Amino acid sequence: MSNHTERVAILGGTGLVGRRLASLLINHPSFELAMVIGSDSSAGMSYRQVWAQKERALRNHYGEFWREDPFPPQLDTVQVSNLDQLLRSDCSLIFSTVHERYGYLEEQLRKDGRTIFSNSPYKRFHDDVALIVPEVNGEILHGKRFIKYPNCVSSGLVLVLAPLKQHYGLREVVITTYQSLSGRGDAKYPAHLVVGNVYPLHASPEATEEYIRKELCAVLRTSCPTSACCNRVYTQEGHLVEVGVKTERRIDRVEDVRDILASFDPLRSYELHSSFTPPLFLVTESGRPRPAQDSQHSKGMAVAVGNLSIDDEIFDLRLTYVINNLIRGAAGGILLCAELWKHQKKTEAVNATACVGG
Repeated sequence: MSNHTERVAILGGTGLVGRRLASLLINHPSFELAMVIGSDSSAGMSYRQVWAQKERALRNHYGEFWREDPFPPQLDTVQVSNLDQLLRSDCSLIFSTVHERYGYLEEQLRKDGRTIFSNSPYKRFHDDVALIVPEVNGEILHGKRFIKYPNCVSSGLVLVLAPLKQHYGLREVVITTYQSLSGRGDAKYPAHLVVGNVYPLHASPEATEEYIRKELCAVLRTSCPTSACCNRVYTQEGHLVEVGVKTERRIDRVEDVRDILASFDPLRSYELHSSFTPPLFLVTESGRPRPAQDSQHSKGMAVAVGNLSIDDEIFDLRLTYVINNLIRGAAGGILLCAELWKHQKKTEAVNATACVGG
């Protein structure tokens, strides 16, 4: 391990987001993957074996359209561990991708003194938890030890709305989502509901619409009324979201909006490993953005925005964006939070040393 890297563990590391996060940690300059934590039934198994089983199960369930994510050979020596092994380890920084019903494990690790970066809905809206999208409200990371990242739709939505809020103000926001099947992780929808189909999430066990409304208010620190209508579509990766906005101040030219979005780049000077600035990628081609073509910009960390229009009888602005739900919307998002957190700690230490020396 390099003197500059910190040993980390992934709680829920055998799940779909956990697997993607493990890939992102390969050769990371700040963090070294020390442990992958899974269930007691998978503990002791090789990570390669568990990975292959879960990828194959998704393909077998959804059919040939599903592409298996190949196992990275750099992780060949990794074995799956359990929670007890993690508690006995020296890993003080934990990435968590567990389902909300296993959130009590995060609480246990928190009480044990670990720092947690999580995209689990567990305690996402509690007052003592920091809900962070680094480019939007990363300044409140300072001193926090329990950091949450919002729903994959919300994490893209606040990136788009933050510069609009600054320049025009927000009165109302209406969104309709077309979310890929991978947004549910390794959990599988009955094939007959989703294969070649669109599956509305309203009134389903998934509280996505409620999460979006709450997360928008929390991250942007606004009480702007928001309406969300969410759907699953027969796509593997990448969520497409239609957005309608009523603004407080008049938008005179759509070109101005395009320039505002393209220049939004709050992390430009930080040089974080996972920050491919700017975070918004503007597309002008008709019929885009589309998940298959636009979910991989900047290795999945940029949100593709297009279809900008101020010619509407209801909204002051309409647009469409595509977010990679597994990278920017989940694994890459919490990793970026951790990178900014570590950068802030390093800066604080340097400043403290300078004050003592001065």
